[in-house]
Amino acid sequence: MAQAHATIATVRSLVQALQAIRTHQKLPCAVTFEAAAGLSLRFLDGGHAMQSGISLSTSVFSQFQAPASLTFFVPLSMLLDSINTVASSMPHELHLQYPGPDNSLLLTTTEDASARTSICSYAKVATLAQQDMSSLDDMWDPQEVCSQVILSAIEDLEWTGGEVEFVMRRSPMHFSLQSIKQQSLEITFPAHALDGFSCHTEEVRATFKYKHLKAAFTNVAQKELWSAKIAISSRGVLRVTHMLTLAGGAPLASLEAQPLLGTLTSQAHAPRTCIVKFVVMPYDEKGDAGFGGDDD
Repeated sequence: MAQAHATIATVRSLVQALQAIRTHQKLPCAVTFEAAAGLSLRFLDGGHAMQSGISLSTSVFSQFQAPASLTFFVPLSMLLDSINTVASSMPHELHLQYPGPDNSLLLTTTEDASARTSICSYAKVATLAQQDMSSLDDMWDPQEVCSQVILSAIEDLEWTGGEVEFVMRRSPMHFSLQSIKQQSLEITFPAHALDGFSCHTEEVRATFKYKHLKAAFTNVAQKELWSAKIAISSRGVLRVTHMLTLAGGAPLASLEAQPLLGTLTSQAHAPRTCIVKFVVMPYDEKGDAGFGGDDD
């Protein structure tokens, strides 16, 4: 079997990025090494109404060797715990190897490898059987960016729980979030905060479970050199992209975005940016429209 090796020095930034998809559930996570694209992780939530993923380009790594494409599955919670444990000796480099002993994902870090004596820490993450999981890129369109005000709005809606409706209107320009349980609670964004607003129909309405919005927006640990992009498709599917510039990365650069049904934009990603993606299916009172399976 072809082997994949990767070494990353910005372990602290990697841990922060992984926190964006932290979960307490024992979910299967698809790990993909690609020679041209880098390393990606993706998983479905327990209710199959949201899929999440992280992409790290090859430029993020100090060493990266992989075949054209190599995918395997590991328990997500075990992977996050193993990286946190092995990387506790930060800022030393973290090395990933697959396959390792017993067909596992091997994580290693060495404290001061140039010294006469050094400490090597390692963890073996057992792999799972192949799972049926579509690629996020299969349903992804280029998106535009929203400013940080939406993050604050999502946090403000936490006490309401339940469902949240996104409302976008073309003329006059309007964007608001409304709690379904608390009809009186509506957060309307002022026009000057809607940088790059674009709505390609008269009105766009879509409803999502708050727990999925919270997972998609509020777990990002890095608040500097960070931007978030949102778009709503014609089917009401919410697509969220977080862009985190890792240590040593370049400043965020401009991006010419393609129009979707409704979008917001302000800034975009750079070559050394870690990209975190979420796809959230709209809520339906008859049952969540999802990637498959019933809601929890």
